[in-house]
Amino acid sequence: MLRDEILSAATRVIDVAQTEAEVSLRSIAREAGIAAPSVYAHFEDRDQVLQAVVQNSWEQVCAQITERSKTGQTARDRVILGCRAYVAFAQRYPLRYTLMTQAAEVAPAARRALDVVTRGLLACRGADPTSEPTQASHRSAASLSVALHGVAMLHRTDSPNLWLSDFSTDDIIASLVDAAILRQDESHPADHQ
Repeated sequence: MLRDEILSAATRVIDVAQTEAEVSLRSIAREAGIAAPSVYAHFEDRDQVLQAVVQNSWEQVCAQITERSKTGQTARDRVILGCRAYVAFAQRYPLRYTLMTQAAEVAPAARRALDVVTRGLLACRGADPTSEPTQASHRSAASLSVALHGVAMLHRTDSPNLWLSDFSTDDIIASLVDAAILRQDESHPADHQ
């Protein structure tokens, strides 16, 4: 389907570009091997193409988080592995990640990614991950996600940045997960097993 080819081409263009300004409908069409006006049969403008790439990218990162976390032995390990997958995605695809996190509207797949984190933290408390998360669970997951975004932005390359130069990304992620688990335990002392 031509729409899928356009999205694949747009993703490739974004992944080699340094700035969003380098991503044009003309460059996307050239990468797809079609004439630029052909894009308009599937998308109104460049912004609509970028929105579709953002949604697909959130679906991709959500799938990577889910797949990677399955290899963990404990609930904590699974959350850490999922968080590492998220940060690794940001490091591999810096411009795409920037577009994903600066989108005007939150993509449905972004909400699913946050839900994976929320349910992972619930499992760390020994709670049934299929149970309805509490406001405190949502807050802990959102706080962890914001912190991961900071790590992702600071560690998008292999060069050390600011305060994190003395620590590995994996060490920071583990500390953030442990803090989120501890915060959840403090919010739900009676539920802790």
